[in-house]
Amino acid sequence: MKVPKENLVGSENEAFLIFDSMMIPERLTSAAGVLGMARAALDVAVRYSSRRKAFGRPIREFQGVSFKVADAIMELDAARGLVYLAARAADEDGNARRLVSEAKRFATEVAWRVVNHSMQILGGIGYTNVFPVERLLRDIRLAMIWTGTSEVMNLIIQHEYYREVLKGKKDEREVELDATDYNEEEVVFE
Repeated sequence: MKVPKENLVGSENEAFLIFDSMMIPERLTSAAGVLGMARAALDVAVRYSSRRKAFGRPIREFQGVSFKVADAIMELDAARGLVYLAARAADEDGNARRLVSEAKRFATEVAWRVVNHSMQILGGIGYTNVFPVERLLRDIRLAMIWTGTSEVMNLIIQHEYYREVLKGKKDEREVELDATDYNEEEVVFE
């Protein structure tokens, strides 16, 4: 199919560069959005576990519940830090493809675990529409696929990292040479 030159978006044969630059804010939005959803699910579970009783005590007093909350909040904080780092890198130089892909993958997978923990804390009622956790679970599952699956993020992450390491900088030292017996002739590559 012929497209008239005046109808081209960008330069000919450079559509991938445009698409790739559009994915940076899309993936950051997905990463940040799921953290809000996961936090909402966790807040529902925390309030519920403070009121729901088993054996005469609020279930939050049982380690099986309280440790799930601790793990969830720790992972959410770590994911938020990575999302902030990726957003800062995107703002500063725009070359944040690896960090944004890491943030998108990590944040969506953390959110998935947190919502699953939240649903577990709620028990059977968490699976119903009495609480919004079941909907958040579906929405986060979509975000894991939207703008690139975890597998696609892995491809980008490893590709960009290989490029960073193998491009090398003149002032960067090769750690391999720190070995006391390193000998290029003894290293087998084939």
